[in-house]
Amino acid sequence: MPAIRAKYGARGPIVEATIGVSEPLKKLLRSKGQDIPPDIPIQLLIDTGADTTTVAEMHMRSLKLESTGASPVRTITSGATGAACNAYGVSLNIKSAHFGDAPLRFPTMQVLADEFHNEGFDGLLGRDVLSTLVFVMDGPRRSFSIEWA
Repeated sequence: MPAIRAKYGARGPIVEATIGVSEPLKKLLRSKGQDIPPDIPIQLLIDTGADTTTVAEMHMRSLKLESTGASPVRTITSGATGAACNAYGVSLNIKSAHFGDAPLRFPTMQVLADEFHNEGFDGLLGRDVLSTLVFVMDGPRRSFSIEWA
Protein backbone atom coordinates (compact mmCIF):
# COMPACT_ATOMS: atom_id res chain seq x y z
CA MET A 1 0.00 0.00 0.00
CA PRO A 2 1.50 3.40 -0.95
CA ALA A 3 2.29 5.51 2.07
CA ILE A 4 4.09 8.46 3.56
CA ARG A 5 5.80 8.06 6.91
CA ALA A 6 7.72 11.07 8.12
CA LYS A 7 8.85 13.14 11.05
CA TYR A 8 7.72 16.73 11.40
CA GLY A 9 9.27 19.82 12.89
CA ALA A 10 8.08 23.19 14.11
CA ARG A 11 6.08 23.83 10.91
CA GLY A 12 3.98 20.68 11.46
CA PRO A 13 3.29 17.72 9.16
CA ILE A 14 4.15 18.66 5.57
CA VAL A 15 3.59 16.60 2.39
CA GLU A 16 5.29 17.02 -0.98
CA ALA A 17 2.88 17.34 -3.90
CA THR A 18 2.43 18.77 -7.36
CA ILE A 19 -0.44 20.89 -8.60
CA GLY A 20 -1.45 21.30 -12.22
CA VAL A 21 -4.34 22.01 -14.51
CA SER A 22 -7.31 19.65 -14.23
CA GLU A 23 -7.69 16.72 -16.61
CA PRO A 24 -10.68 18.28 -18.45
CA LEU A 25 -8.67 21.46 -19.04
CA LYS A 26 -5.69 19.44 -20.27
CA LYS A 27 -7.94 17.72 -22.82
CA LEU A 28 -9.35 21.06 -23.94
CA LEU A 29 -5.90 22.63 -24.31
CA ARG A 30 -4.66 19.59 -26.29
CA SER A 31 -7.67 19.74 -28.62
CA LYS A 32 -6.85 23.39 -29.35
CA GLY A 33 -3.14 22.65 -29.86
CA GLN A 34 -2.21 24.83 -26.89
CA ASP A 35 0.60 24.22 -24.42
CA ILE A 36 -0.21 22.65 -21.06
CA PRO A 37 1.52 24.42 -18.18
CA PRO A 38 3.85 22.05 -16.29
CA ASP A 39 2.85 20.86 -12.83
CA ILE A 40 4.26 22.90 -9.96
CA PRO A 41 5.93 21.24 -6.95
CA ILE A 42 4.38 22.40 -3.68
CA GLN A 43 4.52 21.67 0.03
CA LEU A 44 1.22 21.37 1.89
CA LEU A 45 0.72 21.57 5.63
CA ILE A 46 -1.76 18.94 6.82
CA ASP A 47 -4.65 20.85 8.41
CA THR A 48 -7.40 18.71 9.95
CA GLY A 49 -9.34 21.89 10.69
CA ALA A 50 -9.56 22.99 7.04
CA ASP A 51 -12.64 21.84 5.12
CA THR A 52 -11.02 22.45 1.74
CA THR A 53 -7.48 22.23 0.43
CA THR A 54 -6.09 25.73 -0.09
CA VAL A 55 -3.10 26.62 -2.29
CA ALA A 56 -1.15 29.84 -2.77
CA GLU A 57 -2.83 32.15 -5.29
CA MET A 58 0.51 32.72 -7.07
CA HIS A 59 0.49 29.09 -8.25
CA MET A 60 -2.94 29.56 -9.84
CA ARG A 61 -1.52 32.53 -11.75
CA SER A 62 1.53 30.45 -12.80
CA LEU A 63 -0.82 27.77 -14.16
CA LYS A 64 -2.82 30.50 -15.96
CA LEU A 65 -6.03 29.27 -14.36
CA GLU A 66 -9.22 31.27 -14.16
CA SER A 67 -11.28 31.21 -11.00
CA THR A 68 -14.47 29.15 -11.11
CA GLY A 69 -16.03 31.33 -8.40
CA ALA A 70 -15.42 32.30 -4.81
CA SER A 71 -16.24 30.75 -1.46
CA PRO A 72 -16.34 32.34 1.97
CA VAL A 73 -13.78 30.86 4.34
CA ARG A 74 -14.10 31.34 8.08
CA THR A 75 -10.98 31.31 10.20
CA ILE A 76 -10.27 32.35 13.74
CA THR A 77 -9.30 35.81 12.45
CA SER A 78 -11.81 36.34 9.61
CA GLY A 79 -14.91 37.02 11.69
CA ALA A 80 -18.39 35.53 11.36
CA THR A 81 -18.85 36.21 7.65
CA GLY A 82 -15.46 34.88 6.56
CA ALA A 83 -13.17 36.03 3.80
CA ALA A 84 -13.81 35.27 0.14
CA CYS A 85 -11.30 32.95 -1.53
CA ASN A 86 -11.22 32.19 -5.25
CA ALA A 87 -11.93 28.57 -6.26
CA TYR A 88 -10.04 26.74 -9.02
CA GLY A 89 -10.27 23.39 -10.77
CA VAL A 90 -6.88 21.62 -10.57
CA SER A 91 -5.15 18.26 -10.48
CA LEU A 92 -3.23 17.32 -7.33
CA ASN A 93 -0.66 14.55 -6.88
CA ILE A 94 0.75 13.72 -3.46
CA LYS A 95 4.11 12.01 -3.63
CA SER A 96 4.63 8.65 -1.98
CA ALA A 97 7.57 8.14 0.33
CA HIS A 98 8.74 5.04 -1.55
CA PHE A 99 10.37 5.21 -4.96
CA GLY A 100 8.19 3.48 -7.53
CA ASP A 101 4.94 3.75 -5.56
CA ALA A 102 2.15 5.54 -7.35
CA PRO A 103 1.32 8.99 -6.02
CA LEU A 104 -2.07 9.77 -4.57
CA ARG A 105 -3.80 11.31 -7.60
CA PHE A 106 -6.70 13.69 -7.78
CA PRO A 107 -7.05 14.36 -11.54
CA THR A 108 -9.86 16.87 -11.04
CA MET A 109 -10.68 18.64 -7.81
CA GLN A 110 -11.54 22.08 -6.54
CA VAL A 111 -9.15 24.00 -4.32
CA LEU A 112 -9.36 27.43 -2.81
CA ALA A 113 -6.58 29.97 -3.25
CA ASP A 114 -5.26 32.51 -0.82
CA GLU A 115 -2.08 34.48 -0.35
CA PHE A 116 0.53 32.61 1.67
CA HIS A 117 3.40 34.85 2.77
CA ASN A 118 6.57 33.43 4.32
CA GLU A 119 4.81 30.52 6.01
CA GLY A 120 7.34 28.00 4.67
CA PHE A 121 4.67 26.01 2.81
CA ASP A 122 2.45 26.55 -0.23
CA GLY A 123 -0.94 25.68 1.16
CA LEU A 124 -3.09 23.55 3.43
CA LEU A 125 -4.12 19.94 2.80
CA GLY A 126 -7.72 19.87 4.04
CA ARG A 127 -10.32 17.30 4.97
CA ASP A 128 -11.57 17.10 1.38
CA VAL A 129 -8.40 15.07 0.69
CA LEU A 130 -7.71 13.71 4.17
CA SER A 131 -11.14 12.01 4.24
CA THR A 132 -10.03 9.74 1.37
CA LEU A 133 -7.06 8.21 3.20
CA VAL A 134 -5.75 7.02 6.55
CA PHE A 135 -3.91 9.75 8.44
CA VAL A 136 -2.21 9.06 11.78
CA MET A 137 -0.34 11.69 13.77
CA ASP A 138 1.93 10.62 16.64
CA GLY A 139 2.50 13.79 18.67
CA PRO A 140 4.98 12.41 21.22
CA ARG A 141 7.20 11.03 18.42
CA ARG A 142 6.57 14.07 16.17
CA SER A 143 5.77 11.81 13.25
CA PHE A 144 2.85 11.11 10.94
CA SER A 145 1.76 8.56 8.38
CA ILE A 146 -0.63 8.60 5.45
CA GLU A 147 -1.78 5.49 3.57
CA TRP A 148 -3.93 5.05 0.49
CA ALA A 149 -5.00 2.21 -1.77
